[in-house]
Amino acid sequence: MRNTMVFTVLSTLTLALAHPAWAAGKNDTVALVLGVKGSPFYQALQCGAQEKARQSGITLRVSAPDQFAADSQIPVVNAVTATAPAVAAIVPTDAQALVAPMKQLAARGAKVMTVDQTLNDTRFLATEIISDNERGGKMAAEAMNRLLGGKGEVLVITQPPGSSAQDAREKGFAEQIKTYPGITYIGPQYQSDDPQKAAEIITSTLSAHPGLAGVFSTNDQGAIGAVTGLRQAGAAKKVKVVAYDAATAEVSALKNGTIDVLIAQNPKQEGEAVITTALALLAGKPVPKQTLTDLVSIESGEHQKADQYEYKADCR
Repeated sequence: MRNTMVFTVLSTLTLALAHPAWAAGKNDTVALVLGVKGSPFYQALQCGAQEKARQSGITLRVSAPDQFAADSQIPVVNAVTATAPAVAAIVPTDAQALVAPMKQLAARGAKVMTVDQTLNDTRFLATEIISDNERGGKMAAEAMNRLLGGKGEVLVITQPPGSSAQDAREKGFAEQIKTYPGITYIGPQYQSDDPQKAAEIITSTLSAHPGLAGVFSTNDQGAIGAVTGLRQAGAAKKVKVVAYDAATAEVSALKNGTIDVLIAQNPKQEGEAVITTALALLAGKPVPKQTLTDLVSIESGEHQKADQYEYKADCR
């Protein structure tokens, strides 16, 4: 069984003072490879990591692929390997395809951790920093059941199989929604971080299932596209929408009633956890095999809570 703990912020100053060899200038480079450029979630995660690194006085280098896809990310990971960082935190865009390049990075001496997503093979990792995505999917299903009064057809818009986080969210949702006998789950459809594709999915699904009552999107891009598709079909606010993440566009949609519930993570906390964990690894301290970060459900009237968890790229 994995050793799991809820993330708490450690005192990086204490770590530095307790380990003068690290503070005196050994290799302290931490590489952070995000899932994709331009994502509000990953921008907020980067801000959390950068601020914590600045406070701690360590070197953080951030990179990201142009697309959330293994063939786009693997060259970025290989480039990081060539720089020989002391610690590398990577958002693997594919649970299997990133195993080999990340193993090579670890073989070159880096302490390697995953953040936000995970891998099929975790034996070589120092740790994982994630939120409980399967539980998040179950939370979404519970919210959907409440919104629909236990009746109706529901759809999931998600990523193609391979993203561990997206797969877990759909799995959790599917398992929980099937416990409600009055709800019919018509299955997942895939949008590949493309809001236009998500909008087209809504249009085609409403044509085939005019009684569609609810949509769950496993990320912000799908949610934005779903809202657009429902608006175009004249079904906005009629079809209930539960969405993962709290990007600015999603928070706005929650406030205007076109999204009913958000399942929000805390990307800044994940970024801070990357640096806190890196500091422990640099100091030779043990770290847990898995660190869980915040996951919350935000209802349509909870505007203050939505503002609190909104994904903001406000790096200093």
